Order: sequence, then C-alpha cells, then structure tokens
Amino acid sequence: MRYKIILFLVFAFAKAEFTIAQQDDNYKIEQEERIDIDDFPADARNLIYTISKARRKIKYYKETDGSLISYEAKYKLSGYRYSVECDQKGNVIDIEVLIKKRQIEPSIFTIITDKLKGISTRFKVEKIQKQYVIDDQDALLISNRLENDDFDNFELIVAFKENDKIYRKELLFSKEGILLKHRAVKKLKYDFILF
Repeated sequence: MRYKIILFLVFAFAKAEFTIAQQDDNYKIEQEERIDIDDFPADARNLIYTISKARRKIKYYKETDGSLISYEAKYKLSGYRYSVECDQKGNVIDIEVLIKKRQIEPSIFTIITDKLKGISTRFKVEKIQKQYVIDDQDALLISNRLENDDFDNFELIVAFKENDKIYRKELLFSKEGILLKHRAVKKLKYDFILF
C-alpha cells in the first residue's frame, strides 16, 4: 500500500511539472492543424491576398502554442517560403521568410554562431527565418518592407547535444546578431538521427 501512495505522488508531481512547463513562456509546444479558407480570419485573408500574389497556393493553419491561439497562412513566392501569422481578430502579427545560412551576412552569422557555441559546442541549425514584425496593417507598407528586405529579426531553431542528450531551442536574434529571446522547443521523436 505504501508503494502505491509513493508511486501516485511521483506521477502527480511529474504531471504538475509537465503542466507548469506547458504554461511557461520559455517553452514552445506548438501544434498546427490545417484549416479551410473559411475558418481563417477574413481581414487577414484579404491582406495576405494583396501582399502574396500567390492566391491559389496559400495553405491555412490554426496554431496552438500553450493557451495562445493564432492563425498562419503559408505560401511560396519567388523561391522563398513565407509564413504570415495573425491573431484571432485577423491582425497580422509577423511575417517569416525561410532562408539559408549563406543569406546572412558572414560577420553577423559569426556573432550568432559564437552565441550558440556558448550554449553548447555541438549544435545543428535546423531552420532560419527572417522575421518582419508587423505594427501597421497597411498592405502597401508591408509589401514595401518585404520588397526592400526591411526585416527585424532572425529566428532560428537549433538542436543542441550535451551529455548525450539532445534538446532544441528557438532563438530570436536582432539583425545585428544580438540574442533577444530564447525558449525550449518540444522534443521530437527522431533525435537519434541528427548527430
């Protein structure tokens, strides 16, 4: 009987820790589900039509990150993958463009790499995006920012390996290479093939 009580307490505390971790802003536990165009906020949809020029090939998603619900439209334009995130009211929050390492100025990438080496000597950059934070919902201003490459930040997903354990972080760097924010990313099941 004593073992059952101890076992119950262990599971209860483990569940409580997991629940706290899910609510913490330092964790990214994101889930995306594809949705129909009619379920996407109409105001954002019209803005995306204007800036994307790719009306037929836009894919719509509902995204849940803990208790936060947002919507995302993804499309490809001129060889780049775009992701437009908006809130439930249809206000565009940010636009992210997937890029490669070589598209970051070498001196800036060296600063970023030095910061990553400070976290762990073994790491693999899995994803790099330019982030355009949207304050004004004007389609013309947004289009001009995209065309002029007037972005705000770099967002990286990086896998780190330390003491035979693999973990991921989402890191937000300014365009000068200054670390602004980071949070842990939920572990994926294929970690063993990365290193």
